[in-house]
Amino acid sequence: MKKLGTAALTLALAGAMAVPAFAAENLVISPNPNAYSTAITLNGEALDTTGIPAASRPDLLPMRLVAEADHGSAYWDQENNEGWFQFGEGRIVVQFEANTILVNDVAVNTTAEVHNGVTYIPAAVLEGLEGFTATVSDDTVTITTPNNDPMVKLAYSIMDNSGMFGSRTYEDMLTDAYQIPADQFEQIVAFFPMITSPDTIIVGKLSDGADEKAVTDALEAYRQRQEDTFSWYLSQHLPKVQDARTVIEDGYVFFFIGEKADEAEQMFRDYVAAQA
Repeated sequence: MKKLGTAALTLALAGAMAVPAFAAENLVISPNPNAYSTAITLNGEALDTTGIPAASRPDLLPMRLVAEADHGSAYWDQENNEGWFQFGEGRIVVQFEANTILVNDVAVNTTAEVHNGVTYIPAAVLEGLEGFTATVSDDTVTITTPNNDPMVKLAYSIMDNSGMFGSRTYEDMLTDAYQIPADQFEQIVAFFPMITSPDTIIVGKLSDGADEKAVTDALEAYRQRQEDTFSWYLSQHLPKVQDARTVIEDGYVFFFIGEKADEAEQMFRDYVAAQA
């Protein structure tokens, strides 16, 4: 084998390295035809669709991504071969045998698609859920939901900041299960915990003429029940219960049990100040 001198070898390597560098300057990268190309904005936030396979039309939405981005959930009912997508009190079900779609148990006149395990439905189907809008423009879908409400956003922000995992509880259950007088509120957003935690968030705006004492008494009674429980059960949570916050300011109510109580209370007060 013929040996190259040191200088010749250096020139050969330099030339070999220069070719791809030159080519890179002129390289045109084509879009991946198998990637999802619709831009989705949900309540003002752009969703990350990286890794999602392409759908057949730009108005088709990947349902798990949309549901979970809206603080909902997705579940596959294997026994009945159905996909359930929960949005607050509303639910969309896809029956995979024929890809039929039910919105709150009512069939709609369109079908779903499934590509590489991802379920897609037309954006217009979302408008069958109360308070939802979905606007399609070229390769963009803009969605707004009831979670776009500032008070709801506040509650979720406090949850995220405190590391709380809780379940959204609506007005009928507030009264029946927790003895919180929801009828005293113009608006109320509440998250209650699983049985292994006392963490609770309630944010609301009192109705005109509301009985503030009835509200604060109910909140203290709830807090006392949590203290009675966690004084003997998973007692590591007891300090949070004892540091619970009940604040009424300018007609707004805040009740909190959880981590970072001072920060949570300040977030509430900042919200109230912004409403003035």
